[in-house]
Amino acid sequence: MSSLFLRTTKSLVGELGRKGELVPVDSLSSSSRLRPFCLVRKKHRRHLWPWDTPLIPTDFSLLDLLEPGCPEPEVNRSSPINIWEKVAGGLSGAVSLSAGLQGQVAGSSNSACISALAVQTLWISPGTWEMLLEKRKLRSPRPPFLQELQSRKERESLYVVTEAVETLQDAILQSQGQMLAAGQLSLLQLGHVQVQVQSHMDTEKVLSIPRGSILAYRVLQLAVEEDGWAVLYFPEGKLCRGTRRGIDFSQDSGEIHLQSLQEQADGQLQDLATLSSELRLTLLGALRELLQDRQALQELEDTLEQALDTGLLAQLEGPGGLVLSILQDSTGNLSCSRGGAILYILGALAALSEPQLRLLAQSIERRILSQELELVASILERNCNQMEETTRPLPTGGLCALKSEDVVLLLNLVQSCGLALEQPSGQLTWDPTVVPQLSALYGSLSGLQLLADPSPGLSRTVPEEGALICP
Repeated sequence: MSSLFLRTTKSLVGELGRKGELVPVDSLSSSSRLRPFCLVRKKHRRHLWPWDTPLIPTDFSLLDLLEPGCPEPEVNRSSPINIWEKVAGGLSGAVSLSAGLQGQVAGSSNSACISALAVQTLWISPGTWEMLLEKRKLRSPRPPFLQELQSRKERESLYVVTEAVETLQDAILQSQGQMLAAGQLSLLQLGHVQVQVQSHMDTEKVLSIPRGSILAYRVLQLAVEEDGWAVLYFPEGKLCRGTRRGIDFSQDSGEIHLQSLQEQADGQLQDLATLSSELRLTLLGALRELLQDRQALQELEDTLEQALDTGLLAQLEGPGGLVLSILQDSTGNLSCSRGGAILYILGALAALSEPQLRLLAQSIERRILSQELELVASILERNCNQMEETTRPLPTGGLCALKSEDVVLLLNLVQSCGLALEQPSGQLTWDPTVVPQLSALYGSLSGLQLLADPSPGLSRTVPEEGALICP
């Protein structure tokens, strides 16, 4: 089941008719750092990958950069907006087995989510920006955190929150779920032995959202120079920072897109394949821990990126420090090729939501990364050239060897990218806007599976369409 909070914020953005303009907040813990005037940063893409880099909240506000002054800048407020929503849905997976072991294993889950929200929009008017630009200069000397942010301007851009959607009162989000699993197996080599299993699990989740929480926001790029500052309404886009092993991605053909994605992943990850299986598993274990701590994952990416660009390697504690130690050679210097490979994985993971990261951590533990990679590759290969919504059967080849709870986990991961699975037909509704998310998931799974594989091979092919269907 995906995050109750993220599901609600995405739905809210859709209800407000601001999809693609407002950014849904993916974690309640970062809500307080996304109010108007808050600063966020965004990394420039290091490679020509088809997913975007995320906005990263900071602990600072634009007003912390400016000289004190009166009056305080005005924040406009909209009229209250009340939204009540109830969503019910479900998914199921069924697997037929053969080759001496006959039977069926089926799993299903059903869920219902209820939310009632009273919100208002906060925004900063153009007149307020003009007043600030005229009367509030940058502090002198520059605050230390601004100096640090400016030292990264070749690697990332700075943004300011100009609009936010805020809760007007405490809210309760409620989710109820049910998962059923049943199976019947016949062991042909052992006569007429049959095994039947059934399981049932009910879950209920309640999340309290405090009054004043930010659920969605909008940003504009902030330019800070020696002689002043400005808000850029029409900033020039930065394609990427470098083209090392870059691939020109095209959506003219799904096959070309997937092949390009595979080639880029292979090129970026090839240096990790030369590590011993013991070191690869150690890296995988450290990353699994980091998947459950987004801030630590972000800290590792920042530290590694700075080390590759400046040659200065900072020290980290915990699993992040373990990753850095493995990437150093016998003289204590960072291996640029292996560091770049890990940075590719971290960049793909950064594009995923916190619920997706938790699902990946569970997938590592349950050892189903290869099946997930096969399914995501199959979906991309079949659908990426579709520029409109369409419905196709879900490829099920990778599900054949999985337990029912693993099938549900895998399908939850795919659905978390924004794809819908229809009941009871098992038809997948393709949405072309999910290509960046699916591509980031593919890149993440490629790196994690390479670390998990005792004999990694970088050349991957998508099975023929007929081979994807279980007998």
